[in-house]
Amino acid sequence: MEIIVDVPAPLSGQSIEELATRVRLLLVIDEVRAGRLTRASAARALGMTLDDFLIEAGRHGLFAIEHDVDDFKRELTAIPKNKR
Repeated sequence: MEIIVDVPAPLSGQSIEELATRVRLLLVIDEVRAGRLTRASAARALGMTLDDFLIEAGRHGLFAIEHDVDDFKRELTAIPKNKR
């Protein structure tokens, strides 16, 4: 699918390819955040390895694992203590 957009003047100095790559990445990251794509399907959609996608997504605040802090604390308390 092709979409035509007006690019704001401050961004107009960037190459079309660079802007298109950034727009695709940010759109896919938004779809993952919304729960419409998995991280693996997002990587495939962008023609990236999963590792590369996770690195790029992490730069935009989308991390490899989404874990609620309270859930994490509960799981930590469930781990048996090492008795030495």
